[in-house]
Amino acid sequence: MTLSEYSQLKQYIVFSVGTNERHSLILSSLKELFRDAINSVRRFEQINTIGQLLKVLEIRDLLSEDNVECLKSIALKLPNPKEVIQKITDYEHSHVPRVYGNYYATSSSQNVKREPPEEESFITSCPVTNTLSKRKKQRIFDTIIEEIGSFWRDLGRNLKIRESKIDEIDFQNTTLAVKAKALMDTFESRADPQRWFFVLCDALEKCRRKDLARSIQDIMAMNI
Repeated sequence: MTLSEYSQLKQYIVFSVGTNERHSLILSSLKELFRDAINSVRRFEQINTIGQLLKVLEIRDLLSEDNVECLKSIALKLPNPKEVIQKITDYEHSHVPRVYGNYYATSSSQNVKREPPEEESFITSCPVTNTLSKRKKQRIFDTIIEEIGSFWRDLGRNLKIRESKIDEIDFQNTTLAVKAKALMDTFESRADPQRWFFVLCDALEKCRRKDLARSIQDIMAMNI
């Protein structure tokens, strides 16, 4: 199961803000913009990434699958917001609000709900720009290596690494951490340099490690 379009949109926003060289200033400006909505000095001070801000906005019911208007305000803080706003607008046009959904009416007029082609998803259509620092990428990989544990095999399969290669890594290495590192080295050597981050997040979601997917999204939003 791939990420929902809503999750992909949030991931796109996190990446767009996190990879901007003015990330810290943008985040500070956004916190001030939503200060009243945050409505807590303690929570305000604890927000250090755009991902954390989005979570608070969801808690405050300013952001949801059916209401992404506040994401446009976030996009407008970026130096070149046009492409980001277009992504948000495309989502709004294609999204069917859950509250208005009628299963019986839908099924009577359309037997099978058509999913958008994979190539149109945010994961495959949004490139990773060259502004990503080596330190940030290494932090992302190190986090996965340290925390993936026994899920490394499932991760490898969802990264489309051949079973024979996974068996080879398993046979040649002893500890889980070393196996995970060998897996990530293999993935890095074969991955599309423009889309590896989104492929990695999707694979983590598929192997039931949403916590790790969120962790690396938070790292992507850090100013490092």
